[in-house]
Amino acid sequence: MSSGDRQHYLPATLLGGFGVARSDRLREAELRWRRRNSKTVLATKADAIGWRSRMYRLTNPAPGVDPDVVDAVWDIIEPRLPKVVGELEAGSTDPVIQQAFLVYAAMVGVRHPDFGGALNRWFAEAGWPATSGDALQMARLEVMSNGLQTLLPSMRWRFLHSPPDAPRFTISDRGWTYIGQHDRQGRGLYIPLNTRVAAVGWEGPAGGFDHRVLRPNYVRWLNAATWTDAPEFVVAHPHSEAELEAQRTAREVSERVTLANGAFRDIPGRRYLFDEI
Repeated sequence: MSSGDRQHYLPATLLGGFGVARSDRLREAELRWRRRNSKTVLATKADAIGWRSRMYRLTNPAPGVDPDVVDAVWDIIEPRLPKVVGELEAGSTDPVIQQAFLVYAAMVGVRHPDFGGALNRWFAEAGWPATSGDALQMARLEVMSNGLQTLLPSMRWRFLHSPPDAPRFTISDRGWTYIGQHDRQGRGLYIPLNTRVAAVGWEGPAGGFDHRVLRPNYVRWLNAATWTDAPEFVVAHPHSEAELEAQRTAREVSERVTLANGAFRDIPGRRYLFDEI
């Protein structure tokens, strides 16, 4: 949700779920964050980071079009996030909650600052001219709509739970990360939602949703993947400050922890993130 010219690319109410908030004021939650080029972990508030001035504002809108029409779409979606994430953390299988999650997944995929670079790479591969300015901003909404109608509902989605004895999830300034699977081909889309629940989606034989409890080492590896892929910074809970300060890359963590025993605490045998269960 915007504050004038400050337009957030990371929803502050979602970031608040990675921190300590008084009552329901998630936008004011206390967090810890660390830039990729720094060894220092800093204290901040959810509303104070993850924004750029007039980031989505149209410079030459058509008559009758709100210059902040793109940001206004985010403002419709963001207030629902705390309830949706809370329900998923509690293990919800409600189709309404699942659909609301897909709306967020579609949004977070186009909201980040490097969307323009990614879009123009896709255009170049297709032999199309690059886009910029207002056309680029409106393309965010078009790509979001297309993803929500076609790609995301066809994917297999798994909600990952970090148990109390495991590390808390962290989140990057992009809000999502591409991840691979242990000793297997393919990649998935990993989306942290708060310190205790995240989602991973991949192209499985069929769509659908489930919930699984992770082994602690897999939480460590996912946090390392988040750090490795972060464009600028990573956010963590205040109680995770020491872990964030010492955060290693995904490769370093893979060399130090045992991933071969399987990803899930609640499933016997060697089952991994993208396995059908």
